[in-house]
Amino acid sequence: MTITVKRSARHAARCALILGLGGLLVACAPEPIPSPGASAFQDYCAICHGTRALGDGPVAPDLKVPPPDLTLIASRNGGVFPLRAVADTVYGYSGKHDADLMPEFSPLLDGPDVAVPKSDGSGDEVMPVRLAEVVTYLESLQRE
Repeated sequence: MTITVKRSARHAARCALILGLGGLLVACAPEPIPSPGASAFQDYCAICHGTRALGDGPVAPDLKVPPPDLTLIASRNGGVFPLRAVADTVYGYSGKHDADLMPEFSPLLDGPDVAVPKSDGSGDEVMPVRLAEVVTYLESLQRE
């Protein structure tokens, strides 16, 4: 009976050591690298829309019109993320932002064009790659 107790204690000690080392390895794991779209969002959009895109950025209280919660874009559009409309709002076109509340981001988001699949499967939208990164990041944040 004493032998069984010693083996059980030794087994428990080994398990504790393994679990402890596993926890140490997890704690030492590098932070995940944010996606280019998440980084661009933090650089250009978070000042108004907040770091979590909820419309609560540090300058939001000072704006005439509060920035919208960008996590509810699809919800406000019948459950469909309007890829082209979001891209046009973020990127715009020449003169669009003169009467709009959004700053002009097109020079910051220029680059080679890529095709981005629409979430409803109805084809692709072509846009500059940096804009595509931001828009697909926003699409990934959608909630009901």
